[in-house]
Amino acid sequence: MNTKLTDKNLKELDLSMTQLQQKLEECTNENYTLKMGNKLKELLSLKDLTPQVLNTLIERITCNTQGDIHIQYNFVNPFN
Repeated sequence: MNTKLTDKNLKELDLSMTQLQQKLEECTNENYTLKMGNKLKELLSLKDLTPQVLNTLIERITCNTQGDIHIQYNFVNPFN
């Protein structure tokens, strides 16, 4: 295997690991539960789903050539 390709893969894995560690820290943070509870209360009281509400919840939506849709939220789902 090419060393440049291996270095690139290592950098990508390191970045992924860093992002996962940040998400883990966010979930274990005391304030996370309070923030999530408040966000859920806000959402449950909504009567209309507006573009503004969607923008606060969803970071990105992607679709591959097979038609699979992936939604990346702005918050961490503690149940995953």
